[in-house]
Amino acid sequence: MKKKKQDISLRELFRQKLENAEISPEASLGEKIMKAQDRREFLRFNAGKFNIYYIGAIVATVVSAIVILAHTSGKSEQVNPVKPLVETVTPVNSAISDKSIVPSDVKPSEAKNTKSLDLSNKKVAVSSKGVASHVLVQKIKIAEENTVLPDTMNNKVVKNSLVSGITPGRTKLQLSVKPPEVLFEASATEGCAPLTIHFVSKANTSDSCRWSFGDGGFSNERNPKWIFDVEGDYKIVLNIFASDSIKATDTKTITVYPKPQARFEISPDNAVLPKDDIHFYNYSTNSVHYDWKFGDGSSSDLFEPVHKYLRFGNYNVRLVATSDFGCSDSMIVVNAFSRSEYFINFPNAFVPNTQGPSGGYYSVTTDVASLVFHPVSSGVTEYQLKIFSRLGLLVFETNDINIGWDGYYKGRFSEPGVYIWKVRGSFRNGEPFVKTGDVTLLKY
Repeated sequence: MKKKKQDISLRELFRQKLENAEISPEASLGEKIMKAQDRREFLRFNAGKFNIYYIGAIVATVVSAIVILAHTSGKSEQVNPVKPLVETVTPVNSAISDKSIVPSDVKPSEAKNTKSLDLSNKKVAVSSKGVASHVLVQKIKIAEENTVLPDTMNNKVVKNSLVSGITPGRTKLQLSVKPPEVLFEASATEGCAPLTIHFVSKANTSDSCRWSFGDGGFSNERNPKWIFDVEGDYKIVLNIFASDSIKATDTKTITVYPKPQARFEISPDNAVLPKDDIHFYNYSTNSVHYDWKFGDGSSSDLFEPVHKYLRFGNYNVRLVATSDFGCSDSMIVVNAFSRSEYFINFPNAFVPNTQGPSGGYYSVTTDVASLVFHPVSSGVTEYQLKIFSRLGLLVFETNDINIGWDGYYKGRFSEPGVYIWKVRGSFRNGEPFVKTGDVTLLKY
């Protein structure tokens, strides 16, 4: 409590002593205080004001960029170093020293066990451990690429003939790649077997040539034609000769694709049209696409289609089989349903019975001796047969398919010779038919 009273008395004493005192600060005091305040603000981080932290970030970014650029520049200089070529340039016509070049990194004790490695008439010393100086070999390679040759015609020093496009102001080497000469052309480079190719030579007419076709065949013709009948890749080689030596050579590759085979069967074998559904069984090989034509205007691209005909008839069925390479083959069955249940056919000759007319009735016995002219048929419901002589005389007519002509006319034997027949009718399915032909009446 005493200490507190003592502090109050001291303050009162100072207040009384300094009550009328005046302090006149310097004119620059306020400026100094503001500068001090600005320094404190500059050293303190404030996202809204420029301060020392922003300077640090800028400096770090600049230093990183310089380091990256220096590193990249060092790599590029290492890939394409510029090295002096004073010791490696060798003029033409000057003798190349056969002395061994001992790398500086080989110790004297190891030099005795070294053996020289010949690189384009330059010997490089290799230690017994099999380690050669990589730097020295690299220098020799660069020297070979940059060897200067005298141009005796223009009194100039030029680079090696393998280097083109070099000018005094350029430092990079550009290798000249000459495209191969085209000596012949082929009418095609690929196709389906059998593939016929026409070859045309572009060589001088005075030069002789020899062709090799890759399948064991050869030709000395200037413009030969060759057939490749087996699939495969064939290397065609043309050699041009001048003075009994090969002057030039050119090659090409011919690709021959396999040809598919179109094969199919029809079931049932004795189909009844239009009653039965017709199945087509596909046995084609080397093919992936199929085009069916059923002969009645219908088609299909199925592998094994099923088709139903609307009326009786003998149709031509065709299949085209195609491979992935565009090669194709076809198969056609003409009159595919000739063995159908519905048919009618006639013989072309017979011998009449000498014992007199039989009324046209026939049996297995008369058929063995061919005594009666009659059809062989199936599925016939309506029938009319007429037979005429060569003069157009009607000698026989019937509407009964079971009655044939026995060779007699009005009870008398007809003259041997050729007679014309004509038949018309319809089958069980309603399909009409009309046929005509001739038959020879043989002499008994």
